[in-house]
Amino acid sequence: MLFDISTGQRIFIPDWVEEQMRQDFPDFYNGKPVRIKVKESKMSYPFIIQGNNVTVVIGNKPHTISKTHITYQKVVDAIKAGDWETVQNVIEPKKVVLDYGQGRVSIKGETLYWDGEVFNGALATRMVNMLSEGFSIEPMINFMENLLENPSKRSVDELYTFLEKNNLPITPDGHFLAYKRVRGDYKDCHSGTMDNSPGQILTMARNKVDDNQNNTCSYGLHFCSQEYLKHFGGERTVIVKINPRDVVSIPSDYDNTKGRACRYEVIGEVGVNPDDAEEFTQPVQSNANNNTYVAPKAPKTGSSEFYRGYTDGFTGITYSGSGKGYSEGYDKGNNDRITSATPRYQYVEPKATYPNVTWPSSPSKPV
Repeated sequence: MLFDISTGQRIFIPDWVEEQMRQDFPDFYNGKPVRIKVKESKMSYPFIIQGNNVTVVIGNKPHTISKTHITYQKVVDAIKAGDWETVQNVIEPKKVVLDYGQGRVSIKGETLYWDGEVFNGALATRMVNMLSEGFSIEPMINFMENLLENPSKRSVDELYTFLEKNNLPITPDGHFLAYKRVRGDYKDCHSGTMDNSPGQILTMARNKVDDNQNNTCSYGLHFCSQEYLKHFGGERTVIVKINPRDVVSIPSDYDNTKGRACRYEVIGEVGVNPDDAEEFTQPVQSNANNNTYVAPKAPKTGSSEFYRGYTDGFTGITYSGSGKGYSEGYDKGNNDRITSATPRYQYVEPKATYPNVTWPSSPSKPV
């Protein structure tokens, strides 16, 4: 029997429910009545918290959640706050997601259904977990809608895993962001004919893109992860926004860190060196909906002959140095100036150094 300790009144629940709770909490069923407290509320459910489990009875059905489950703490916190609507929504998330995707998405337990059919894989698992943790899954649903327009089964099965593995984020409208290396004038590294400057949209016929993942270097509009940048040449790194339906192939070399598509939009630029390329910071990159460019990094500063040579070359100053470092820097700077590239390096005068002295003595400053 269950009792409300605030009133002493018995709470009537079906025998089969109490039997289930008896199995879940044997320590409480030792011949004595089990007492639980039900907070006063317009809507409340019988519950019991014991050991590493919490059981809540909703609609005469007990739901037992272990402490290791991702929703455990959220349910306990909601119970303590008397927030029974949250308790129900967390325990029965299917009532939440039916409002998404024009009713195309539903969840029963930890199984996701799309148009009434079970949808498995990393994307489905992530959506169930995000929903259980209280996050909006609308960007994921938009991504799924776009992905299922892709005619390639391999792309549908593998693309989200590729994004998670390489830390490439999804945008609110269900696209994703990736990197691409280009020349100093923003032209593609292979042919030098395709303009990849920010704001450009590049397309090619899908049947012209090689869909064989074993052809590791072949026809298509290429994109990659940050990890792949160090394996490829080019003077600039741009960010491209890609609709999942336009992905054709994920080549198998370099541990699946690059891909081929038939369309993408260039939305910004990062530092031109592979070591400068920053990882995306969020799983859903909210600044990518309206062609918001990612600002280039400030040039690296230094006082070596290489930096002095680069700055002289970039600003068009007559060659006035000597040595390999200066010469190499001057050539790079001059080339970036000719191609209208963003400066990568900046020479600064070395800081004056003073001898170590103890107060109250003062260092003698150079004239």
